[in-house]
Amino acid sequence: MELRHLRHFVAVAETLHMGRAAQRLGMAQPPLSQSIARLERELGVKLFERAHRRLALTRAGASLLPEARRTLQDAEAARAVARGAGTGTAGDVRIGFVSAALYELLPSLVVSLRQEFPMIRPVLTEMATNEQVAALAEGTIDFGICHPPLGSSERLDIIPVADETLIAAIPEDGRTGPVTIAELARMGLVLFPAAQGPSLHASILNAFAEAGHDVSIQQPATRALTMLSLVAAGVGAALLPRSTERISFKGVRFAPIKGLQLPALPVAAIARRRPRPLIVDTVLGVFNHSLEAGTGEENRLGANKLTTA
Repeated sequence: MELRHLRHFVAVAETLHMGRAAQRLGMAQPPLSQSIARLERELGVKLFERAHRRLALTRAGASLLPEARRTLQDAEAARAVARGAGTGTAGDVRIGFVSAALYELLPSLVVSLRQEFPMIRPVLTEMATNEQVAALAEGTIDFGICHPPLGSSERLDIIPVADETLIAAIPEDGRTGPVTIAELARMGLVLFPAAQGPSLHASILNAFAEAGHDVSIQQPATRALTMLSLVAAGVGAALLPRSTERISFKGVRFAPIKGLQLPALPVAAIARRRPRPLIVDTVLGVFNHSLEAGTGEENRLGANKLTTA
């Protein structure tokens, strides 16, 4: 059974007139009649009753019509996906992201993709920065949102996005306002492992030391929600990007930090250098536009900020 035979059948079924169906299809009537007869022979059933120059669908024809329409629609959708994959406007794009992207950057990107390129399907995996670099090298993700510096010799395009302020997540204490560095030092930290971000990890500990406070790491944790769970359990305090305040987490209070100059948390998009799939450039473009629409001037992603590693 060929798609053209189904297309011919649908045209005749919808007009119930060979001449009008042939006109709609832009073909002569005799080849159309032959196509319908061939389809009936192949199926072994009559699709139309013919009497007094009038056509009517048989029970078999009426049953076939919705299935034929669905098959033609699926075939057209497959063509569109194939064409889109060739031009970078359709298909799966595998995106790795750090926890800090989960609350603002990633939702903005996904919404923009759905609006501008509905045939692109994001496949999302939360991954630490070093995991993203390895996954890009292995070809298991196409695009990442991470925390530089990367500490890798892998040749990547690195597009700085924003620097996000760190705030404290502490066990709920019924208070409001900032928390002091001394209080954080007494609580100890729930902190990401040094291997996950060596530079930022060292900078945080150095900031405490320079302020005259030793701080212990009570528990390493690699994901923001894990950190918040441990904070709620009273294990220690966590230092998280300000956007994490969007989460309402029982037993946790978010507070600015008094007396501690912490480094900002940089965020960047990363992708393999060209040649790369066209869909990656499409996503980078959408990411840029979504940032321009949703953030202030100081946080905008601009093409002039592209660096390479």
